[in-house]
Amino acid sequence: MPSSSPVIILTGASRGLGLAVLKILLTKHNARVATLSRSISSELQGIVDEFGKDRVLPVKGDVGKPEDNIKVVDETKNKWGEINGLILNAGTIEPKRIDSLPTENLIPYVQTNLLSTIYLVQPALPYLRQSKGKVVLISSGASTTGYQAWGLYSMVKAGMNSLARTLAAEEKENSVGVFAIRPGMVNMQALLRTDGPAAMHPDEMIKFQSAYEKGELLAPEQPGSVIAGLAIAGPQGLSGEYINWADDRLQSFRH
Repeated sequence: MPSSSPVIILTGASRGLGLAVLKILLTKHNARVATLSRSISSELQGIVDEFGKDRVLPVKGDVGKPEDNIKVVDETKNKWGEINGLILNAGTIEPKRIDSLPTENLIPYVQTNLLSTIYLVQPALPYLRQSKGKVVLISSGASTTGYQAWGLYSMVKAGMNSLARTLAAEEKENSVGVFAIRPGMVNMQALLRTDGPAAMHPDEMIKFQSAYEKGELLAPEQPGSVIAGLAIAGPQGLSGEYINWADDRLQSFRH
């Protein structure tokens, strides 16, 4: 069972979905949260000022570097003495066809968007085993869909789903829950509307453009409430699954 003030490490908390998850963890779950990001945005700093450093520990670092992930784990453990959950939300999308991907960017991209999960999970696992903690990986519908110009993004998200299955199997005896969550159309939409038309197929691009114009994009708090809830009390019976945030089995986590 999580403590009355669980300790969570959250990446990608500076804006968008990650920022919404941070607020929900603090207000709905009384959590203490360490964040890892390259810079401290004004929005994130505002939350630190509002809740205080006893509740929020902002750590500057690059999720694509193993040493920075080790740093956030060490600082979190030194400050609060335990770790109850991880939310791996940091990620980027750069719509490009496979035939035009700059090969020099491939390794940094995969480090930031996929290997970063191992970089953070590995040093945190000893503490998650002690707390029977949770690991929430923010996946995407792209992990199972072949959108034109999304090849690299789809690849890393599919890899994330696979990692969730394997890690759940390896940590089952330690009662560490692992979940790969599809958050729906909520994040990175502005970038897609700007850069997508030049690379994506028009029939696929119109799906995202139409959702924006019709006001159908999700508020980040909608999937954010489920993501936060899973990090606190995700059911072990769902460990290893790639699961939609709106799945009926997660209904109790929606606010």
